[in-house]
Amino acid sequence: MTHTQWHGDQYYFGMHYDLHAGAEDTDLGERADPESLIPLLQLMNPSWVQTDCKGHPGYTSWYSQVPDASVSPGVVKDAMAGWRAATAQLGMKLHCHYSGVWDSAAGEKHPEWSVLDVDGDRVMGNYTKGWVAQSMCPRSEYDEKLLIPQMLELVDRYGVDGFWVDGEIWAVYTCYCDRCTSAFTQQTGITEIPRDKTQPHWEAWMKFTRDSFYEHVTRYTNVVHAHKPGVLICSNWLQTFRNPGEPSVPTDWISGDNTWVFAMDSSRCEARFISTRGKHWDIMLWGFYKLGPMSDDTAAWVFKPVQMLQQEAAVTLAQGGAVQIYEHPQGLRNGQLIPWRMKRMGEVGEFVKARQSICQDSTMLPQVAVLHSESHFYSDDDKAFPNVQEKTKPVAGGTFTMLENHYGVDILDEWALLPRLSEFAIVVAPEQDRMSDEMVAALKTYVENGGNLIVSGVAAYDRFGGEFLGVNSAGIDEKKNYHVGVDEAAFPAYSAAWRFVEPTTATPHSTLGTSPLLDERLLPYPAATINAVGNGRVAYVPFNIFEFFAHAHYPMARQFIGEIAQKLAGRLPIRVNAPRAVDVVLRQKDGKTVVHFINRTSGNSNQPRDGAIDEIPFVGPITLQMDLTSAPDNVQLAFENGGFISSYDGYTLTATLDRLHIHAAVVVG
Repeated sequence: MTHTQWHGDQYYFGMHYDLHAGAEDTDLGERADPESLIPLLQLMNPSWVQTDCKGHPGYTSWYSQVPDASVSPGVVKDAMAGWRAATAQLGMKLHCHYSGVWDSAAGEKHPEWSVLDVDGDRVMGNYTKGWVAQSMCPRSEYDEKLLIPQMLELVDRYGVDGFWVDGEIWAVYTCYCDRCTSAFTQQTGITEIPRDKTQPHWEAWMKFTRDSFYEHVTRYTNVVHAHKPGVLICSNWLQTFRNPGEPSVPTDWISGDNTWVFAMDSSRCEARFISTRGKHWDIMLWGFYKLGPMSDDTAAWVFKPVQMLQQEAAVTLAQGGAVQIYEHPQGLRNGQLIPWRMKRMGEVGEFVKARQSICQDSTMLPQVAVLHSESHFYSDDDKAFPNVQEKTKPVAGGTFTMLENHYGVDILDEWALLPRLSEFAIVVAPEQDRMSDEMVAALKTYVENGGNLIVSGVAAYDRFGGEFLGVNSAGIDEKKNYHVGVDEAAFPAYSAAWRFVEPTTATPHSTLGTSPLLDERLLPYPAATINAVGNGRVAYVPFNIFEFFAHAHYPMARQFIGEIAQKLAGRLPIRVNAPRAVDVVLRQKDGKTVVHFINRTSGNSNQPRDGAIDEIPFVGPITLQMDLTSAPDNVQLAFENGGFISSYDGYTLTATLDRLHIHAAVVVG
């Protein structure tokens, strides 16, 4: 069962402000008074605010009276009191940014609270510059003696409305302290604690680490809820794309800060996944970015152009999520806000709020599902919470190929997909080698009942069987480039492993060759196959095509997958023809179909090849076709005015948009 609550639909656009107070600060809170904050908050006009409380160094930016607290010596005025007074006067909810299991000051005061590595040493490391990172053991007294008492202190003294807890799943390390090893043995009966993933019981040890963290979040969430119902809790990135599986921890809403690196592509995946969790959710956009790593001083942080932020926001809004913006005025530690930046964030807020009535509380309109298997994600990895960018490359590639062929795409884990599998016209299982047996069986039944499945990778042959795929295996090659035929051309593709297959009942699709030639130097094996099974069909791509596309984004690789999808599903009830830079999102609300179009031009990432640009160029035309049994009552274009016409011929609605700027939607009802 999921747990969810939120302050209300009117709280749709938020601001996040944090400083990560440290030992070297000298003027914290000096300008965080209502007289300074109110006029600037009015420029942005967010409906809720998350403000600095305790960052990763572990120092508070307010006068905490908890005995084990570390108050920054630079606190000169109670910033929390100033933020509470300002937000109360403006009718805004106030949340605290609080660093969870990552707390360096606590580790220095209480080394016995720290995570211990396999050699019994504290887990420590430099975090950019200036301080040392330490992760707290979730089975230590850290929660009871510091984290929970400070949360209750903030609730009682300042009346805060919620906590956005940072430094959580991405700061979790496996702990070899006596508390953890003893609890693991008691729970599992395993006495030999594995040191690395080559040793027995490693996956049980990783599951124990995850469960210990979930217990930590559940502990403080339940205490706060019991202390004052209505105070909301979010653990940064918990229950998101980087944490698939049933969302059982009783937090109130889901959120994550989408950093400056590849933020647009990250949101394209995160929004499609988080929207399936059954909870209120938002994505926090960083209001600033830089080229290169965080510690690189040669490229300073710069505020994003307004249209860049609007473009990022549209990805979240179209999937039904809310938006908040992270503001960190570099060089200012006194709580002072920057007028011109607040004004520009206000422009983004106007963009967000203009879309609320159509976007908020919309639901999925299923067309294509991309499987993000929790069984696969957590298996065979060095970490309890794997590196999301590396481990999910095939899922990202599967999502991007289908989006760029203008399908409506949602990302679901096994928990979300199993009960609604039959609703999707196409399911993509992109190199999900270690999906559960239950998922394999369900996908086979899905195909037999008329579904269309795309599976890829060498291991899919062993998981699904040659009879189901309609092929025999003729061998495996490794770490090679082969040329894949597509539309009277060919593209080179790299895969860590290739399975050569010989069709039995399957039909071959495309060719494999050792050169770009189309009629010479070909291998006697197809690049893909399509097999009829029962009332449906399964396509098998016997190499890592989706991981490759996530890495290379070759247009012909996308076209190759588009050809397979077209052969599988044919004419779907909703079809879009548009420039490749346009993402399609299919939603429904109040009995109406909503087809969103998002222009990704120049914003594929926040580390762009050509740099961010102030003015996003228009793209078009876009043609939408919908097969309907009767004429719709109304067809309208929302959000933009780009030369829109529509007609109905008795069976198909055809709507054409001449040009798209950032985000528009066709509403049919």
